[in-house]
Amino acid sequence: MGTETLSHIVRDNYIIAKIRGEKGKLLERQQIHSLAEFRTQSEILGVLAEGPYGKELSELKEGSSPIETERAVRLGFARGIKTLISSSQGPAREFLLEFSRRFDAYDLAAIVVFKAQGRTWEEFVSTRQPLALLKEAELHRLYSMDDLRTIVGIVGDRTLVNRLKGFSMEDLVGEKASLVRDIISGWGEERFYDYVNDKLGGFDRESCLPIIGGTVDLANLIIILRSKLIGIPSVREHLISSSWKLDDRTIDQLLVAQDVTQALDLASSHPYYHRILSGARQKYEETKSLSFLEVASRKQSIHMSKRIFLGFPYTLGVVLAFLVMKENEARNLAAIVAGVGAGMKPDQIRALVAIPE
Repeated sequence: MGTETLSHIVRDNYIIAKIRGEKGKLLERQQIHSLAEFRTQSEILGVLAEGPYGKELSELKEGSSPIETERAVRLGFARGIKTLISSSQGPAREFLLEFSRRFDAYDLAAIVVFKAQGRTWEEFVSTRQPLALLKEAELHRLYSMDDLRTIVGIVGDRTLVNRLKGFSMEDLVGEKASLVRDIISGWGEERFYDYVNDKLGGFDRESCLPIIGGTVDLANLIIILRSKLIGIPSVREHLISSSWKLDDRTIDQLLVAQDVTQALDLASSHPYYHRILSGARQKYEETKSLSFLEVASRKQSIHMSKRIFLGFPYTLGVVLAFLVMKENEARNLAAIVAGVGAGMKPDQIRALVAIPE
């Protein structure tokens, strides 16, 4: 038995065993399908009451809004991850904390978009990420500011500030607001990718890169496509500098594509991403929206996570695979609750969720 393998078994045996147990509690494909069929929030809460989210959901009052229910689901997800953090040590603990840093970027993106839309602090705080490391007082201070560069500079770094050069809070409407959100969120994913790529080695790096690498690639694809919708000429300066399978040649081809549909055709023909991007052009033409690509990205992460679970069990890749599947489950539940609350049809709700195959 190799030294690296023995080290993993000794160091991570407890957390891997715990994750294996928690994985068995994840909702199956058919359960997600069934939840989308329900027509009231009460029916959904009844099904979830005995599961991992039961503690937070049991604290909801009768007649709670979909936003409050979504918040309870996110709190349940955060509690599960924080439990893993408290029971881990050394590299595994550092890994979990680096994973959690991504949510700071999500909160930053939400602050910018909510501020640009003129929405209140109370509206933002009801949707904030409970797993983010930024304290509520820090977020409140950011929300009192009006300059985009200042807000981004406090939480982000020079790289992110430069990527948002040319944008201001005043002109963040429609697709432009979505583009800024994508750039900030992509920066959060890039930080985690760089940590995995630069700080990890051996089995850990090898098993994690396919998951986070796909996320970074597809984040860049979305930024390119959204920039084409708006007509922004200097797209490259907004992109994540890291990449996985979308090499410079492919990026160049996407950048010079005449429009979104041609870029989607190019992306769909990519040998690595063909499986999840097949039919992307048709979906865009039907919906006139790029939201389906976020679901596609999550499906890619789930696909890779399931493959990791079939391999060598004592790697940080197994930890990441569980985190990805758990985060996806929480996001699915939040989308279902919101869809049911809005009176959407089951097929419309299912289009918003990434259901494991």
